[in-house]
Amino acid sequence: MEVSWFICLTIVSLTLLKSAEALECYACENQDSNKDKCIKTTKQCEEHQDICKTMVAWQLPPYWVPYGDRHHFLWKDCDTTANCENEKAAMMPFCKRDWYDDWRCTECCTGDLCNYYVTLGSSSVASSVILILLSSCFVFFMR
Repeated sequence: MEVSWFICLTIVSLTLLKSAEALECYACENQDSNKDKCIKTTKQCEEHQDICKTMVAWQLPPYWVPYGDRHHFLWKDCDTTANCENEKAAMMPFCKRDWYDDWRCTECCTGDLCNYYVTLGSSSVASSVILILLSSCFVFFMR
């Protein structure tokens, strides 16, 4: 019984230690698709940066295109929760996602490489893993 408790505590501790490491996010700037650079370039966030941010825009490009066709442009990077949430709130009036009008949306997520998808709004799975581990330990000891 003591060995099982020790193993369970060790697993939970290692999971918590993993979550204390620096966050890693995808990073790109002013890219016209969620391919190539936006999904192949990652960045180790600075110590104070605790969130991954994605900004997507639908707008006329800064160069001439026939018929004035709009395109998606993406920016991905690390940020702080406060900055990302403030930017998200400031962009909310412009986050209409209408095909005929320019718009911009900002998304914030926590967890390593959580900003892979542009419009998913994913969040951290670390707390879910900890909950599963603790539940498993509880069930194991209740047998």
